[in-house]
Amino acid sequence: LTQSVVHILGTIVEHPSCRQYVLEVPRNTATHGQNNPTLFTALVNMLTSDDKNVVMNAAGTIGNIADSEEGRLWILQQTAFNEALPILGVLAVDTHQWAASNAALVLARLTLSAEGVIKILSHERSNYILANLCISLCGHNPGSSMNAAFAIGRLLEREDARTKLLSMKNFTNTMTALTKMLYNKETGPRKNACFAFSCLASSKEGHTRLLGNINSEMILGQMVRLLTDEDEEVAWFAAVTLRCLCNEKDGIFRLRDHQEVHASLRKVTKGKKLKQDLLTEVNIALSVISRLPKLPAPVLTSLGDSSVSVRWESIIATTGTKVLYQLYQGTTCVYEGRSTSTEVRNLRPFTTYVFRVRAISGSDEGPYSGAALVTTNQGRPGPPNEVTSEGKPQHNSIRISWNPPPNPNGIITAYHIYVNGNRVGVTEADKCNFHVKDLPHSTSVKIQVAGVTKAGEGELTPAITCSTLNLSDFPPKRPILSTSGGANEINVSWIDPPKQLGVIDHYELVIDGEVIYSGKEQSYRVSNLEPLQEYTFNIRVVTSDGYIVESEPAKKKAGSKVVQKGKGNPGSSDDDNDSDEGAKDRAGRPKTNPDQSKIFSEADGREIIRPKKKASRFAPNTRPRDPVTTTSRNVHPPLHHHGDDVLPKGSLEQPHAVTMETSTTSIAITVSPPSTAAASIRPPVISDITVRREKGGGGEEEVSGTTMGTVTC
Repeated sequence: LTQSVVHILGTIVEHPSCRQYVLEVPRNTATHGQNNPTLFTALVNMLTSDDKNVVMNAAGTIGNIADSEEGRLWILQQTAFNEALPILGVLAVDTHQWAASNAALVLARLTLSAEGVIKILSHERSNYILANLCISLCGHNPGSSMNAAFAIGRLLEREDARTKLLSMKNFTNTMTALTKMLYNKETGPRKNACFAFSCLASSKEGHTRLLGNINSEMILGQMVRLLTDEDEEVAWFAAVTLRCLCNEKDGIFRLRDHQEVHASLRKVTKGKKLKQDLLTEVNIALSVISRLPKLPAPVLTSLGDSSVSVRWESIIATTGTKVLYQLYQGTTCVYEGRSTSTEVRNLRPFTTYVFRVRAISGSDEGPYSGAALVTTNQGRPGPPNEVTSEGKPQHNSIRISWNPPPNPNGIITAYHIYVNGNRVGVTEADKCNFHVKDLPHSTSVKIQVAGVTKAGEGELTPAITCSTLNLSDFPPKRPILSTSGGANEINVSWIDPPKQLGVIDHYELVIDGEVIYSGKEQSYRVSNLEPLQEYTFNIRVVTSDGYIVESEPAKKKAGSKVVQKGKGNPGSSDDDNDSDEGAKDRAGRPKTNPDQSKIFSEADGREIIRPKKKASRFAPNTRPRDPVTTTSRNVHPPLHHHGDDVLPKGSLEQPHAVTMETSTTSIAITVSPPSTAAASIRPPVISDITVRREKGGGGEEEVSGTTMGTVTC
């Protein structure tokens, strides 16, 4: 009885007017505002019957009610709907062919409503329901497979449902089942499979899954053949699938590379009695996969050292869609838009660039044009590289070298060298070194280098700090000190500094902080020293630029006094004799009193008084180039001829008073001849006088022989 009643009810609701009447029949105990809630509950209860015919008719009746929008809305509003969904999912894979087919039909028709899809996705067992739909698709029941394919197609149209289906592990099997359905002899399965694939290809993610499937070539090939299917809906869904594949670059390339697609689409457009909707889809697909023409090479003009003007021809797409242009600098797109000209900026100077252009329209990308080359103008160069000092620094110069700029931005014509911000030199382009001269000694300077091109001077290098030698690091050695004959004198000599520090102007001898000599000679005899007193000696080297470097000090005590014993005879030293009478000073001259300088003549006893000059307690601070020995001594000339007489050595006495006047470069010596000669001979005629002087390193040398009078050294 139940089977017969539900069959009759299912037959009644197939007709729209009867279906509406059944849905509007109120139950006796119905709550106000609800329509016959006990009917759907009874149908759901029948879905769990042991009698498969009852199940089949109950599912068929619900499917017929869901065939209209009003019926779907009535079902979705029923309280028992959530209970019915998992039952329908189980029945979709039931072994009873018609029960499974009708259950899959209910689910398929519910997906026609957006609210129905939402109800399925939001159900607590939605994953179970979707999985059973996929299993039903892969089964051997053509009815349930066809209805499941439609339901899956509808779900794939929604992003949330598509995400769930694509994330399922068995979705690859689902695509394999849909591929098999494309080859089904029955129209329904082919149509629903084409529909499902068109919905899958409409999204980027589904598009990728379709083209990446192992059966993608079989799918594309069959879609091309289905364009001429006897069923217009099958052909239309096949055309829609191909058109959806043209929405992405990968799809366009695949379709262009396929041997049959372009020819088949062309063949369809030439067919007769073709429906407009099918023709529209075919033309869209054909226009997209047809490449845009190749543009001529762009025209380039250099606008300076960093920009280029680019122009190209325009084209019109055969599809009537707008055309955009892409300009490529090498492999980088630097412009995209509808204009046929642009200016490319921020280029490097004196650099060759390659430009190409192509047209794009929608997802179609035309081929690249031929290459066009342009070289930008020269610009100011970047800084040279690795500026370093070469060799050892000198006291007034530094040598530097560098490498050419990594970014010359043109042809280097010269280099400019800067010291402390001031340009001090220019070199040629092939010379990457320079000798910086005339620098102060003992000084640090900042050195920079800049390259020069036709555009002008470029960027300076970071400053490097270099230092000239510190002259104080190379002082002369300690002076050499010695005494002679126990006199109260000290001989001082010195040598040049160990390192040449420039042009030496003169030397200065410093005793106890007082300069007593300034000149170019390297020896000096210091007299007038206090007996047995220690003195400190330093040598200063004065360079031509006025720098002074001083030696380490050397110390020495003076010797004892030397006193003349008797007039005209050689004296001997006597430290205990402090008498000033007849004594001579440390230069061999008669001693003077504190108020005036006196020179005593031993010939006539006259006292020559000269005004006393204010001077240091030592010798004057200027002196002749050659030091003179001023110690009193007998000087015996060699043998001289005078007529027939030959005077033996030692025949003449010591000359009388010797006076000397000094200047900065000479000593004037006045000598009085001896008063008597040896007793055995007549008084001699003096022909000449020999003057000797001590050398700085010891020994003696003859200055000159001269006639009587004044000897000038």
